Amino acid sequence: MPIHLYPQNSSSNKNSEPYIRLPAPHTDIILTPPRPNDPKDASFLVTTLNDPRVYTFLESPPFPYLPEHAASFIRDARAECDRILKDVDAGRVSVDGCPFRFIRQVVKKDEDEDGEGTDVLIGDISITRYAFYELPPGSEERREAQERNKALPVGSRDIVWGIGNFLSPSHYGRGIMTAVVRTLIDEWAVPRMNARLIKASAYVGNVASVRVFEKNGFEMERTLEDWSIVPESRGGGRKSIHVLGLRAP
Repeated sequence: MPIHLYPQNSSSNKNSEPYIRLPAPHTDIILTPPRPNDPKDASFLVTTLNDPRVYTFLESPPFPYLPEHAASFIRDARAECDRILKDVDAGRVSVDGCPFRFIRQVVKKDEDEDGEGTDVLIGDISITRYAFYELPPGSEERREAQERNKALPVGSRDIVWGIGNFLSPSHYGRGIMTAVVRTLIDEWAVPRMNARLIKASAYVGNVASVRVFEKNGFEMERTLEDWSIVPESRGGGRKSIHVLGLRAP
């Protein structure tokens, strides 16, 4: 997968930001690192992660999602992406994650540039070391599994990776997330991270998310009833989850 750069003199003014572009029919979708100084990105996160069509199906973001949450998330995510990109620039054979996590739609191309233009943030995807959601929440067993996974060296085929994502409801039903997941697995996670074991989880009832993963070769491993602890801010109680897995060749 080629990594493109917004030109320094582009009217998009992204300061040679690296990005990757999805293949047809989604060539208007690009993936970039977070942009710490773009207020539109922070506004998008606040709006989207307070939307019940989104936060209802997510476990980790706080609710209500405040501007300070968005600022902290963008800052930390960008620092992690910069760390990975440094390893890419250094010519490392394998890297410890994916730096292209903000999903953007190019909505206007500059007349004097080759395919660059104005874009809007429409979602987020992360590929990080797996949190072992199938183990009891808060248990020593889960903590130890996370620590063992974290201790494995970069590039190890034994690392278990996890995918998390969300998309703006305005872009549901277009096959975008299916294409994003496929592109990142085939063109980044496998060749650049040496990823072989990838997992995902979804609340029972999140049919669309399950379909995205199944279309990309994930298989249902188990369904855990009344498993995930729901924060009191979201109503409390527990939710059942599906755990899906993919073993790459």
